Amino acid sequence: MLFIISYFGVCVLFFEMIQKPLFGFYNRRANREKMRVSDCMQIYSHGLVTDLIMASYLTALPLLLACVHVHLPYFNLYPWLTGCNVILSLVVGLITVADTALYKFWEFKIDSSIFTYLKSLKGTFASVSMSYIVSALLAVLVVSGVFFGGVQLVVSRYCLNNTFAPLDWVEHLKDLVAFLVMVVCLFVIIRGLKIRPNNPSVVYYSKNPFYNHSALNPLYNLTYSLTSVKDDFKGRFYAFDDAYCAKAFEPLFPVTGTPTVRLLNTTRPNIVLIVWESLCARYVESLGGMPGVTVQLDRLAEEGVMFTRCDAGSFRTDRGLVCLLSGFLGQPTTSVIKYTRKLPNLPAFPRVLRDLGYSTMALHGGELTIMHKSDYYLASGHDRLVSQKDFPSSAPAGKWGVNDGYVFSWLYDDIQKKTKQGTPWYTTFQTLSSHEPFDVPYDRLKTDKMANSFAYTDECFGYFVDRLKATPAWENLLIVCTGDHGFNLGQPLSRSEYPHIPLLLLGGAVKQPMKIDTIIGQTDLAATLLGQMELPHEEFVFSRDVLADTYTYPFSMHTYNNGFLFRDSTGYTNYDNVADRAIEGADEQREETGKVILQTLYSDLSRR
Repeated sequence: MLFIISYFGVCVLFFEMIQKPLFGFYNRRANREKMRVSDCMQIYSHGLVTDLIMASYLTALPLLLACVHVHLPYFNLYPWLTGCNVILSLVVGLITVADTALYKFWEFKIDSSIFTYLKSLKGTFASVSMSYIVSALLAVLVVSGVFFGGVQLVVSRYCLNNTFAPLDWVEHLKDLVAFLVMVVCLFVIIRGLKIRPNNPSVVYYSKNPFYNHSALNPLYNLTYSLTSVKDDFKGRFYAFDDAYCAKAFEPLFPVTGTPTVRLLNTTRPNIVLIVWESLCARYVESLGGMPGVTVQLDRLAEEGVMFTRCDAGSFRTDRGLVCLLSGFLGQPTTSVIKYTRKLPNLPAFPRVLRDLGYSTMALHGGELTIMHKSDYYLASGHDRLVSQKDFPSSAPAGKWGVNDGYVFSWLYDDIQKKTKQGTPWYTTFQTLSSHEPFDVPYDRLKTDKMANSFAYTDECFGYFVDRLKATPAWENLLIVCTGDHGFNLGQPLSRSEYPHIPLLLLGGAVKQPMKIDTIIGQTDLAATLLGQMELPHEEFVFSRDVLADTYTYPFSMHTYNNGFLFRDSTGYTNYDNVADRAIEGADEQREETGKVILQTLYSDLSRR
């Protein structure tokens, strides 16, 4: 009994004295408020419950081994517990360090989505340097060593010198009762005494997400996400009666309408959609961002149509691609791109064009196997895929793949060939150079490595456009340039600022320069372009033609890890689904509208 209590106590102390301080100190810049002593106390008091739960999980195996020893006294417990401690220590150390290190990139706790990224080890390690990997591995060993030292001290204290006493049924009966009591105690701690079992929301207490995330035990959050159902879309985010929800949703996303503004001088332009990695308003001066970074984009914005108030639909490339090409809202708890059987059932802008006789292609300088991108590109109507393996090995490349400058040049040549052929075409080009580790063959902004990588892609983009202007291809060309999601490394942005991305329409097919200041979402691109091409878009149920006479309620919907940000002309609401409350901009109407959209989204996914 004392052995189990001591083992349990060491686990709790590790989480309270090592894991939490390590996470809080390393990620202190992610906290946008000044932390007080009372905040620390609340983090510990609210987070204790998941620390106790995880300590119960970790204590379960030693408890079972101890029970075996009690009933089989000659079973040597020490080597088995030592082996158990080695494995548990490595797991605890790895998850603790991974959660701490990844938070500044993700701004949410480690969960089962980590395994999606691990399916491609090249993609996983492309974002970081070798020194970073070595440092992380050393950190894992140190943290694992600390945990191992604590639990092994308990094992040595109670189990190193086993006493092999003869069978005493009275003592064994007492030990059996003690074992059952411990099992019940651990079960109660894990499940809780409420009607519903415990879940990560038990630690959520603050409007500051960083405090909630600091309180939440990373091992528990990962365990919970692995054991909770992920493919059961039906009934998720159910908040309203179905009839009421359908009635409330209908006017939000009109699927018909007549454009009141004509942006194009043709209804059948050749189109290249440039999905610029992490491009957001943060680096675009004309949208209020840092001056002197995307100077070419700012210059070209004066020649095209710039949507100045566009919000990204989600926070990752796999979600952003689906938002852009399928006009389909990002999901806060999963990514539909993982469900390959559903992909052919999603609407897709490239597929519409292919059915009209366009030749369609997806272009990327890296690997398309990462995050099921090749599956999605094919399912969404791209007849041809061009990726890193299709370029010569001599092509200049970084960790993620071939540099944007080389791929832009390749795209220019491809456009010239297609123009000579005379058939209509469409291309999705996903860039990659403005991605950590931000190593690019360019050094205009030497003091800011991250901004410099955006400046590099910007320079490539400007040169690409200027070259096209001097060719016959320009006359019937529509270039759409936008970001896949925001960018939050370095000095973190607020949740409200993060989704703001540029959306620029450029080319000879554009009638005249214009700035459109209406609030729109990333998912609205598909229906808006189809409206300009005088094509129906009824199947794009989450995409709106923002230039049509039916677009009477401008708003945007951005989702992040189990939360959403809803913005309209009255302001914005940042809603945490785990805490089940608004953590910024509480407003009953905006909250209800966001919930209606989420309920409809998951209901729609369950039928596809």
